[in-house]
Amino acid sequence: MHYRNDQYPKLLVTEIRRLGIKPTHPTYHAICGEGLSPLLESELKTHHLKIDSSNRGGVFFSGKKEDVINFAIHTKFASRINLQLLHDNADDYDEFYAKASELPWEKYIGPEVSFRIDAETKDKLRNSEFTMHRMKDAVLDRLRSKKIPLPEIEKRMADVTIVVRSHTDRFSIELSFSGDPVGRRGYRLFAGNAPVREPIAQAMLETSGWKEGNTLVDPMCGSGTILIEAALRERLYGEINRFLFAESPVFQILFPTYVFSEKKKEKPESPHLFGFDVDPEAIRIAKENAYEAGVEDFVQFEVGNCLELKNNFGNNGHVVTNPPYGDRIGKPMEDLREMYFQFGRVIKNEFGGWKFTVLSADFSLLGKFGLKENSHLSLKHANLKAKIVDYEIRGGK
Repeated sequence: MHYRNDQYPKLLVTEIRRLGIKPTHPTYHAICGEGLSPLLESELKTHHLKIDSSNRGGVFFSGKKEDVINFAIHTKFASRINLQLLHDNADDYDEFYAKASELPWEKYIGPEVSFRIDAETKDKLRNSEFTMHRMKDAVLDRLRSKKIPLPEIEKRMADVTIVVRSHTDRFSIELSFSGDPVGRRGYRLFAGNAPVREPIAQAMLETSGWKEGNTLVDPMCGSGTILIEAALRERLYGEINRFLFAESPVFQILFPTYVFSEKKKEKPESPHLFGFDVDPEAIRIAKENAYEAGVEDFVQFEVGNCLELKNNFGNNGHVVTNPPYGDRIGKPMEDLREMYFQFGRVIKNEFGGWKFTVLSADFSLLGKFGLKENSHLSLKHANLKAKIVDYEIRGGK
């Protein structure tokens, strides 16, 4: 099943034809954190989508409606998914405004729907704040011309998010599938101290080779994000963004015939997702977040010291964790070196035959584990150069 041509804005169809792409397959933009684009590309390919171009911050793609929907609901690594409404030239802000105001904003935004604008521009539209101002004017003036009551404009939480990007004299206007980023699933009422973001947690699971049903242990779980992300994949059959899009007016407009299922797995017969943290408050937060995510029956959280961890979980599995490092936590470096050294001993002594995966932005600390690297993924985390490192622990208990 394909879209009809009259389901897309006139300018979008014109631009697609100019680029030689069939009108039934518009251009989409999956945005991700720096370093995650290789994983995102692989994910898009598994959903039979065509990659048009990619960069450090995301991938432009096209494909059949059903495949786009399937990708959006399942994506682990995208932080946003946008429909590209317009990709055109503009020598100044007036030309940008004129072209932006021709888009049919009345199709997406009405009096009961709030909107916000994200802009990252340079060169001809070098002032991002002023670009946002002109984009807002274009939307509101278009709605006024159609005699539609004006909506609320929000700076943070909104029903509709418009994304503007520019480089040299080219700009793009995109419409996000959801008001909130896809990578912000909505369950983290409390983040705790220095949390790992959801797409990075999924990247850690991917790098580790963890699969649904495998045993997973996080000895320094903090607010529980890694384990909750794993549990969502099991609980929702991998459809981790299902409920986010079910409440999105843009998704409903773009894909009006799609029906969201309510299918969920029941509580597993035996637990295989375990989280520990030395801080009781962190465990309290992790349990609250798991409850909000609807996976409280899938993860077992307990107060525990990673340096006293015993392998009571079996002969194989995955230890995946985000240990503290200096720039993030502020602990004395000497204490961190000793902690990494002692924790490496725990891993080697207790978890032979397992996989061990960590995220760190202090590469000197990783050497204290005394383990041989199996593979790594370089990325940015909290604006720091970081990497996810995977180790394979030799031997067994």
